[in-house]
Amino acid sequence: MNDDELGRAIDKLRADYAAQLPHTVTQMEDLWRCIVAAEAPLVRQAELIRMAHSISGSGTTFGIPGVSRAARALELFLDPFGMSGVLPGPAEQETVLALLAALRQAAVSR
Repeated sequence: MNDDELGRAIDKLRADYAAQLPHTVTQMEDLWRCIVAAEAPLVRQAELIRMAHSISGSGTTFGIPGVSRAARALELFLDPFGMSGVLPGPAEQETVLALLAALRQAAVSR
């Protein structure tokens, strides 16, 4: 594989990652709705934190640092709740919604 082919392959990986981000954020928003509706909330909260962690690490790798920052903010906000096994209260739920909205904005505005 020469440098041009490698560059095209990397560009395709970045484009594929960016293209799937809105879907991933939708999954995260759906998880959050399940958490608030008390549908296996602690298990789903752990899954949401894992997803935020994953995006936090991969966004910059794929050339979208704003997505990493937004995901990291969500992860850091939710971590204490996940560690203590409690769910965010009503005020904190509004913060989660705002953080998810910021993540969506970062994902679509790349």
